[in-house]
Amino acid sequence: MKNSGYECCFCAKAIEKKVATLIVISNYEKTETEQFTQQFFCHIPCFKNKLSGKVIRYTVNLDE
Repeated sequence: MKNSGYECCFCAKAIEKKVATLIVISNYEKTETEQFTQQFFCHIPCFKNKLSGKVIRYTVNLDE
């Protein structure tokens, strides 16, 4: 099943399987009423490639 409704925020290509989302919370140190969230879609490999090697990540074993 092709899922052309999602586009990767890193490479701008369509995501056709295993959609991953990144949720960004701004003003995290403030109260919940002062925080804002936004959701981005990405390919898991694109996400992995953008992270520093020093970042602990739990997505290492996810299939592409």
